[in-house]
Amino acid sequence: MSLGSRVGDIHPQTDLTGVQAASQAEAEQAILAAIEPGEMEAMSRTLSARSHVAGGPGQAAVRDTLVAWLEGWGFEPQVVTYEVFLPWATAASLTLTAPDSIAFDLGEEPLAGDPTTAEPPYPWVNGYSAPGEVEAEAVYVNYGLHEDYDRLDSLGIEVAGKVAVARYGLSYRGIKARLAEANGAAALLMYSDPTDDGFVHGDVYPQGPFRPWSGVQRGSVKNGTGDPTTPSGPSVAGAARVSPRDSPHELPAIPVMPVSYAVAGEILSRLAGADLPQQGWQGGLPFRYHVGPGPARVQVRIDDDRAGPAGGMKPIHNVVARIEGTEWPDEWVVVGGHIDAWGPGANDNVSGTASVFAAARALRALAERGFTPRRTIVFAGWDGEEWGLIGSTEWVEEHAALLSRGAVAYINQDAIGGTRFSASASPSLKPFVREATRAVMTDDAGSLYEEWVGRDTLAPMGNLGGGSDFAPFYNHLGIPSTNHGFGTPGGVYHSAYDTYRWMAEHGDPGFVHHAQSARLAALLALRLANAEVLPHDYESFAREMTGHWEELRGDAEEGGLLDGESDPLTAALAELEEEGGRLNGARAAYLAGPVDPEASRRANRALIQVERALTRERGLEGRPWYRNLTFAADGRNTYATLALPAVAEAVRAGSRERVRAEVEDLATRVRSGAAAVREAVEAISP
Repeated sequence: MSLGSRVGDIHPQTDLTGVQAASQAEAEQAILAAIEPGEMEAMSRTLSARSHVAGGPGQAAVRDTLVAWLEGWGFEPQVVTYEVFLPWATAASLTLTAPDSIAFDLGEEPLAGDPTTAEPPYPWVNGYSAPGEVEAEAVYVNYGLHEDYDRLDSLGIEVAGKVAVARYGLSYRGIKARLAEANGAAALLMYSDPTDDGFVHGDVYPQGPFRPWSGVQRGSVKNGTGDPTTPSGPSVAGAARVSPRDSPHELPAIPVMPVSYAVAGEILSRLAGADLPQQGWQGGLPFRYHVGPGPARVQVRIDDDRAGPAGGMKPIHNVVARIEGTEWPDEWVVVGGHIDAWGPGANDNVSGTASVFAAARALRALAERGFTPRRTIVFAGWDGEEWGLIGSTEWVEEHAALLSRGAVAYINQDAIGGTRFSASASPSLKPFVREATRAVMTDDAGSLYEEWVGRDTLAPMGNLGGGSDFAPFYNHLGIPSTNHGFGTPGGVYHSAYDTYRWMAEHGDPGFVHHAQSARLAALLALRLANAEVLPHDYESFAREMTGHWEELRGDAEEGGLLDGESDPLTAALAELEEEGGRLNGARAAYLAGPVDPEASRRANRALIQVERALTRERGLEGRPWYRNLTFAADGRNTYATLALPAVAEAVRAGSRERVRAEVEDLATRVRSGAAAVREAVEAISP
């Protein structure tokens, strides 16, 4: 039996009446059967045929392909264009000038068995690197973290005026660029060490999935979300703009270049000086590492088009389509993933693009059979994500009022091609996601949930910080969001080797997990779109947030920033948990009997506002774009997640007054959220 035709036991939804659940089960059977691995394989082959960097011709081809597909499926797609600062590198060179002379070839080696690797790639330049030319001694800074520079400083090792060489990993590359510049480095080279994703872990591509000697990790080094020239709103016609130099987004003032571990090895092997500060600094290249500085000396040169007539400005193009809701068209479920890449992007993010658009095709076909969703479902392919979540951010900022009033949830798909399932979500949606995975079958004839939970005592779910397109929805506007997919060990991230062949042979052979991720995305969207009463669970939400607060409060008390007396936030979270429990009971009782459309509408309108109440218009201290006070990207590492960020950052700052003010403020907002839950309960209670 085809995997696509099996859905397992459709568990009754807690957000539907009995009659609705029967119709929903039939609809779910249809969409889960409609999404097949063969369809995912064909999409991957087409979309990853060439490099498609935002602002370039390859990306224009991807845009046009997606529009043609959507039109063929019966949609009326929109191409939403924004003019943004996107300076493309025009030239790059790196030369070892001492103690030997080597002009490095800055290109990945084409592979005979994978013709896509011969396609012209984007240069070895990090997005938003400053242009310029530098010649200086090299110094090895390990991962380029705060503690690494502190260690070098304690040993009297000079970084100022030197070319820093840092390993990728443990922190976002933009933070590495910020720290290199703050410590006076004249330029920064970053490479993926083989201990992190290369031959130390297994065979390299094409024999295995890991990073080959000439593989390089591209990526943006901008610290900020969206277009740097419009930090206060969308990049639409007539928008007020600032100069990139004056943008609150941190754009490096030094050249920043990614290199392969083959190139890095030629430089690092020629460093001398004292032994490594500690054991963790030794990497996997076949020699003893030293810090330097020197005697290795390098010349770095980068040119880009920001000095040209357009000033580095380029159009990016989101592709958006929708299925209009029949009953609550102003309430939206948004399903999205980014459509740009740093190379062919078979995993990052052709896999997520294929998932979103396969779900769109299946749900469109379902609607044409008469199963039209009650709420509007919006499908989006975001451009410019790789440069700093630009396409999604500009769209969310443009539609902020509509989304704040009516967005039910956002479902994200990013780099989902692999074999090991994981998921993250707002705590209010975690029970909902876990339940939905029971209806998606795996190749072992069990459910996705059974495969997932089999690795642990509970189905583990993470929280959402930053690093993908859920950020503008969740971190900026407080819209509950989810992010799920499959991962696999490998080393082709952001390289010319992230190809269809790599995916077919090493990432997700058979594209079975691509299909499972798309089925789950479609299922989540359909359940959210049709729910009589939204499934958000604020009892679970409050319990999880209480756990985070207890841990953070302990840190604050230990640091003398709070005393042991009772605090308003604990009481407010207890109130939210109580109201969430009442909601779960009232919702079940309400759906067991006749429902009143007006009561359902009032309840859902209140539930949409619960997590909006936990945002703050002025945002976090020093980071105004991050408005969500439950979770945010960690300012020290934007890949990491920071719980209760306003309070957590106050604790880090060591300010007793600020901690107390933030606790009071958050407690007030939690009580407002509890009041919204109470309003929903009252709407559906006898």
